[in-house]
Amino acid sequence: MNLAKVIGSLWATQKHHSFNGMKFCFIQPLNEHRQPAGKPLIAVDPDNRCGQDETVYYVEGGDAATIKPDHTMPSDATIVGIVDSLSTDHKS
Repeated sequence: MNLAKVIGSLWATQKHHSFNGMKFCFIQPLNEHRQPAGKPLIAVDPDNRCGQDETVYYVEGGDAATIKPDHTMPSDATIVGIVDSLSTDHKS
């Protein structure tokens, strides 16, 4: 799993039927210091619960395509949760 920050939303009037009822979010991947790491990407929010500036965790690849039981979708990145709190003992 990877950490990211939601930086925007994307609306699509036409999309693959497997995405019906789901939202797309622009996310900025974060490193262990919670700083931007790499380019932003689009991720599926299957439960429509993520909002602007929230920290989320997401999966990529095959895990992103099969996040719900008996439901596959052509997704490269899927949000699987919202981070309520985060603590590390990493020294900066």
